[in-house]
Amino acid sequence: MRRIAAVALAAGTLMTGMAAISTPANATVTTKAAAAHKWVPYNSYGNIRAWGTYSRSGGNTYVKGYLADDKKNGYTACVRFKFTEGSRVYWSRHKIVGVSSSGSQYNYDGRATVSISTSSTYGSHLWVQECGRSKKTGKYYYGKGKQLF
Repeated sequence: MRRIAAVALAAGTLMTGMAAISTPANATVTTKAAAAHKWVPYNSYGNIRAWGTYSRSGGNTYVKGYLADDKKNGYTACVRFKFTEGSRVYWSRHKIVGVSSSGSQYNYDGRATVSISTSSTYGSHLWVQECGRSKKTGKYYYGKGKQLF
């Protein structure tokens, strides 16, 4: 149980830190005014769940949510977002990582839930899809994509 808590805390802290670095200082003020819409990808893989909200404000799109893996099965759970603006595309992929006793990160396979957050200035369309990374081969497998707007 302590291992799962450590994984969730480490991944949540990592994602929060990355979001804080990549988000402008005034983004907090603008996102509160925007209406949040729920998102959930197609359920392509039975042991992976992802859900959350997105909002659009000031030309930016903000995504927050959770990623959960319900079973140790040889795959690391992940979710991928695709932001588009005309012909430009920005991908943001989030996976569950663990932290070893030496402090190094690894792709976690087992029961865990982490929070995720990302944003982009590309705001024409937003897509979401579940994915899984094989611990054996390192290859990513993607489910069916779902357009949110």
